Amino acid sequence: MKKEIKPKPKKYTLTLSEPEVRRLTAYAAESGIERPVALHRIVSQALRAYEAAPADRRDKRQLGLFDSVQIDIFNNTTKVQ
Repeated sequence: MKKEIKPKPKKYTLTLSEPEVRRLTAYAAESGIERPVALHRIVSQALRAYEAAPADRRDKRQLGLFDSVQIDIFNNTTKVQ
């Protein structure tokens, strides 16, 4: 039988300023949880929000020379996504 190997969670070190530590402590106290758990929740929520809203993948330095352009019967032009 093969033994299931669970991936180990990665650990990161985070440095916070004094005002940020006070805010984190207040958030943890209000939620009734410890500071590391509160920090984990905050980071998880922010990453979920980032994943849900994909950014524009096009490089800002591109000029849009090869964008598809659609022309309607009234000679109005619009870019096609």
